Amino acid sequence: MLAAEKLQQFRDFINTSSREEQVWMNGYLSAIITGEQTEAIQQAPKKITIAYGTETGNSKKIATSFAVKAKKAGIRTKLVDLNQYPPAELSTEDYFFTVISTHGEGEPPEAAKNFYNHIHKNGFKIPQLKFGVLALGDTAYPLFCKTGEDVDTQLQQLGANRIIPLQKCDTDYEEQAENWFTEILQKINSGSTVAAPATVTVPVKKTTGKQIFTGSILSNINLTGRGSTKKTYHIEIATEAEYLPGDSIAIVPSNDPLLVEEIISLSRLQPDKTITWRNETVTVQELLSQKATIVYLLEKTVAQYAVLAEAAIPAQRADLASLLRHYPIKNEIQAETLLQQLTPIAPRIYNIASSPAAHEGAVHITALQDVFTVNGTKKH
Repeated sequence: MLAAEKLQQFRDFINTSSREEQVWMNGYLSAIITGEQTEAIQQAPKKITIAYGTETGNSKKIATSFAVKAKKAGIRTKLVDLNQYPPAELSTEDYFFTVISTHGEGEPPEAAKNFYNHIHKNGFKIPQLKFGVLALGDTAYPLFCKTGEDVDTQLQQLGANRIIPLQKCDTDYEEQAENWFTEILQKINSGSTVAAPATVTVPVKKTTGKQIFTGSILSNINLTGRGSTKKTYHIEIATEAEYLPGDSIAIVPSNDPLLVEEIISLSRLQPDKTITWRNETVTVQELLSQKATIVYLLEKTVAQYAVLAEAAIPAQRADLASLLRHYPIKNEIQAETLLQQLTPIAPRIYNIASSPAAHEGAVHITALQDVFTVNGTKKH
């Protein structure tokens, strides 16, 4: 126990210190108590690198805040965009922490694809590297935080030492991200290099988390004038959903009934046949209408179809109906196998553009129509 005078001095010192400085002091004292006589400040790495891969800017925002905290804690810190990071430098890094998001159907951000592809190539090892991965995602999508999972797993397979478990964050990420990096600072300042178990931290669901509601469209108005090459729509949806300004809403679309009818005809499946799909019992009609993606399939899904149909199909995204027309499957067994290979429909996320105080019982969104071409066919 400290004498009264020393205790008061200690309290004054703690009360005037920042959170990051307190984290550093905690590591310093831990090193002394555990018998590690080397000065804790000398145990800190010469530098750490914090890299981010982002599409919307959230990863950059988090990584920047991490860099500020690390510098305040007396750690030399390099902040870098994965789009500008030479992957070969991994072999020279001591500590490497990355914040990376997942987009599309489990895909890395465009700016991080070069890094992602590099670490998945064989032929090099990075045993000196100590790392941690913070993955951003959205549980509304089936492949939640898939890119972060891939990076975390691959870095370990390359021989790097994970010093903190992978942290998977949903859209409410602030508190989890803060706690994750605080733990990193504690480990670094205490000189800890013991690899943490590869346990994925499940996001804590808040009472304000996702809820599912039904709704119907009240109005759909094209806001752009005549002659415009783009179309932006103001859509009003009647629903009892509770929300606040700034919240997002995920719209789960259904597939075109005519397209579903064509696929059922081409596959020669019975629409009322019951199957088990992803631990759910549904009819073929329900699956193709409400559950499964049938347009613009992933390349890996097309590749699986090529094996099933025993055909040489170009490695590109395609619609299921088009595949069935050009590369028919032979029997009902193949058709049912095909259904199991389909991925779930990904919800479309929109920012809410209305206030519940002004528009009770309704949600307003604005949406830009995306027009593109697949194999010469115009899509939107």
